[in-house]
Amino acid sequence: MSTTVAPAPAPIRLRPPQDDGIPATFKRRKRGIIYVRVSVARADMISPELQVGNCQTLADHNDIDIIVEPIMDLGESGRAFEDRKIHQIKEMARNKEFDVLILWIWSRFGRNLRESLQHLDDLLAYGVEVRAAKEDFDGKTTIGRFAIAQMLNIAELESNQKSDMWKDVIKRRMEIGLPHGAANRGKFGYYRCDYCPAPVPGQPMDKCHRCKDGVLKRDKKMNPVLARLYLDMVAGVPARTMVLWLRLNGYVNWTGRPIDAGDLYSILDSGYGLGFVRYTLPEELFEVITKDDGTTKTKRKSAHRDITAYLYIKGKHEACFDDPVECERIWDAYVARRLKGKTEDDKAHNWKAKYAYSGSVTCNGCGERMHSMLRAKKVQRPWKDGRPDPHDVLFRCTRHMKFKDCPSGGVYVTLKSLQDSFRPWLEKQAEAHSDEAETLPARIAELQAQAGDVRPSEAVLRLGVIKARLLELQGLEDKLTDAVMDELISKESARRRRATYETERAGLVAEKKEIEREIKSKPVIIPKPTAGAFAGVLKLFDVAEPLDQREMIRSLVREIRINRGRNPETKCEIWPLWVPPPTKPEAKDHDLTA
Repeated sequence: MSTTVAPAPAPIRLRPPQDDGIPATFKRRKRGIIYVRVSVARADMISPELQVGNCQTLADHNDIDIIVEPIMDLGESGRAFEDRKIHQIKEMARNKEFDVLILWIWSRFGRNLRESLQHLDDLLAYGVEVRAAKEDFDGKTTIGRFAIAQMLNIAELESNQKSDMWKDVIKRRMEIGLPHGAANRGKFGYYRCDYCPAPVPGQPMDKCHRCKDGVLKRDKKMNPVLARLYLDMVAGVPARTMVLWLRLNGYVNWTGRPIDAGDLYSILDSGYGLGFVRYTLPEELFEVITKDDGTTKTKRKSAHRDITAYLYIKGKHEACFDDPVECERIWDAYVARRLKGKTEDDKAHNWKAKYAYSGSVTCNGCGERMHSMLRAKKVQRPWKDGRPDPHDVLFRCTRHMKFKDCPSGGVYVTLKSLQDSFRPWLEKQAEAHSDEAETLPARIAELQAQAGDVRPSEAVLRLGVIKARLLELQGLEDKLTDAVMDELISKESARRRRATYETERAGLVAEKKEIEREIKSKPVIIPKPTAGAFAGVLKLFDVAEPLDQREMIRSLVREIRINRGRNPETKCEIWPLWVPPPTKPEAKDHDLTA
């Protein structure tokens, strides 16, 4: 007797297909955002408008609604991600704010294959679809992901090829005695061509067959001036005297800007006038820094480098002096003066503050710091105990000395006036009555309310929590790596978890930077010390060295505003740290650190 096997029942779908019975007009359209990146913002760049237009076309053809304005990174390299808005996009993806990220081509996302794939994996883990208008592949399929990886690999290859090409160009220029391309647009004392227009910063440079070789020519008027600057520097003439002589005679830099002390040293440090061209030593180009989460990154060093950070070689151009031996002699003497005082054995210059009030004195006209100087030797009073007479030490407005645009016309004050104003103020604080100390907390609260949120304790506490969580995330990632190696967790699960950690870290780092920036920008208001504390400072002040006196002053005083006039009652206005800072007058923006 044969038995008949009943057929297996058909599978039952408990949930109907999502699109069944729903009219096309009722279906939710995908939400998309457009990301645009341009490496260098210049006239001949691939315009952001072109990228946005192609991305918008892809969105229109695929029923994707662009929900926000295009997110743009202009002037950002594709080899790094820290300073770009990719972390903002990942945070939006984590919050399910969009469904599709649209690029122009895959190289716009990045030119670093490893990091680009990591960020793409994070976006895919959040359910975001990433598409490129001109290189559209389905990232959800194996072949699509392979194609995307190849396009990113090609983008990194193109970037490395361009880098190698520029390295070869720079090496070739060095071999034939030409400076770096960006440094050959113009030099003080030299010009490029008799027929082509002068180079304009930020604009392409015109060239003809006469100047195509890139060798600058000596300017008959300015080249002797450059030669004199070298001779004066070697002879020991102060840089300030040389700057004033240049300005009195109307000599400006090749860009048309008036020359200050920083420009003067930049001109002479280049060695161009003595027939040299310089290139930065490879070890001085980059530095490795450790981030808060324990990882490292390579960062380009500041362009403000010491003269010893360069390699000087013989240039193809003509020097100010026809005799090369003379050029070598002058250069050796110049380098000796520039390096004087930089070693422990040579104490020709002490970079520490010389006076107790250095760094605390500000101009009432512009609000900028004032710097100290000595009167001319022929009018100085006799020194005592190796120190100048306080009447001969002047503090002058730095802005007025450099740019002549201080609204007050530049104020000055003697060290003697500062001493005569600060000590009576200190004595007055030491004689404060006890009833004043009792009402002090209420007064401090009132002042803090007037100044706004001043370094809130909540922000400081939050900063500590963020730092602790960053360290905890680093430990979690280490444990996750160990778990993958021991095969305790699948690679796919580890990838999703790591994406969560990365997104959280990016948000915490951004929040940490914002809190630190906010704390740094807010004034610090401290409780007013007691009368006994002032008495202790007053007792030590007279016997302390100037550097110790400076520390005492800076622990009590925010700044000392100097007013115009000779009235000792109003000349120095002391603003202590337990009151809000004075309003800074508006003035033109200049870099006073040049």
